[in-house]
Amino acid sequence: MVARALALDDKARRTALYPVCSPARAVVDAARDLRDLRTVRAIVAEAVQRDFTDLGALDAEIRRARRSRTALIRKAFSEVVSGTRSAPEAELRECLGASRLLPEILWNPRLLTADGRTLPTPDGYLAEAAVALEVDSREHHFSPGDWARTMDRHNELGRLGVLVLHVTPAQIRREPARVRRTVEDAYAARSGLGVAVGVRAEPRTEPGAGC
Repeated sequence: MVARALALDDKARRTALYPVCSPARAVVDAARDLRDLRTVRAIVAEAVQRDFTDLGALDAEIRRARRSRTALIRKAFSEVVSGTRSAPEAELRECLGASRLLPEILWNPRLLTADGRTLPTPDGYLAEAAVALEVDSREHHFSPGDWARTMDRHNELGRLGVLVLHVTPAQIRREPARVRRTVEDAYAARSGLGVAVGVRAEPRTEPGAGC
């Protein structure tokens, strides 16, 4: 596809035949032609997770594009800045954001023991109740090794008293009210236990994101 651009990409890479735009420009331009938020979320999260680009470069490209067809990528970008790392995580965040009972959820936080040892990072964490949230996508558990690593993460948190709740992308999309109620019930039953568990949670900070 050939598209007109008001400004050439100064981060483009030269090849034998023609320049190839930077990953950040490719992500933003692709997202501007889409109308499905789930797909835009997946593109942005994948690009950042796999280190094709970083938040600073995406921020600069979104600012360059201004308000021209950038509503979806601005939303997806803000979710990644806030800690979500995949489209299903963003959907879980949206699902739980509708709750009137849940406090702030930390997304992909840094968890530490009382003596400073680093713990596995859950997708989401309710610090007051020591409840961890994990979105179990089939592609992340395709092999026995992947499944074993997931269980190790679960057991490491569980032995310290953290309750780990697992949900699938399909459950989030088909039964959001049920997923929300499950998390709310777990939070209500364990409210105040976070201090007793002794796990310290720190929000994940993202450099270079000012959008």
